[in-house]
Amino acid sequence: MQSRSHLIFGIGATWLMHRTGWANSVHAWPLTLVGALLPDIDHPKSLLGRRIAPVSFAISGVFGHRGMTHSLLLPLLMLAACVYHWGRIPPWMLALCAGYLSHLLADWLTPSGVPLCWPLRTRFRSPLYVTTGSAAEGCVAAALAFAMWRWW
Repeated sequence: MQSRSHLIFGIGATWLMHRTGWANSVHAWPLTLVGALLPDIDHPKSLLGRRIAPVSFAISGVFGHRGMTHSLLLPLLMLAACVYHWGRIPPWMLALCAGYLSHLLADWLTPSGVPLCWPLRTRFRSPLYVTTGSAAEGCVAAALAFAMWRWW
């Protein structure tokens, strides 16, 4: 999916966290949006990849696009590190991971799918999928935005 769709999915994750009471902080919004863009750090032409190009090129060179950064490994490691270090998961990390997971969900809706269990090569994708940059992607993002607005 394109960055604007990932941002809409990230907003959806923040909306869901606020609706369920998981994150009632204003800090959840920017962290969730950063998390929604973070998996594409492995693509030098992505919105985030262009801003920190040296890091993006290095990750892309080692892992390729939709490799390790598109798996459940990194959010699980981040949560485990928080529990180990602080004995709990702070709300800011929940927000970052919610955005990250929203990105994986959005890419799960594409034909390429996501390697959730990386380093295993198995990719998971939705039985109904949309091509990146297509009108269908725009419709999915618009439907999500409308649903959030409708049930706010």
